[in-house]
Amino acid sequence: MPAADGGTYGTTQGPRLETKAEIARMERDGCDLVGMTGMPEAALARELGLRYATLAFVVNWAAGKGAGVIAMSEIEAHLAYCTGQVEAILTALAKDA
Repeated sequence: MPAADGGTYGTTQGPRLETKAEIARMERDGCDLVGMTGMPEAALARELGLRYATLAFVVNWAAGKGAGVIAMSEIEAHLAYCTGQVEAILTALAKDA
């Protein structure tokens, strides 16, 4: 999945996967991505006037909406892929700095 510039992030309490009802509510609220990290850091940065960006790992695609149970092995595979992508992004940014 290519990187996206922009979107609305909905935060839930973790560590646990969201329910189907929680995902449906977040969709109705206009969220493009749901997760359990990123807050309160984003709000605190805004309050302090600090620039803030997130590189989010999407490791499960809409927990609670699929036909079956999401296996931990699926999450681990997505996590490994995302880690490689973030390492490449950070390396490129460090070279440009």
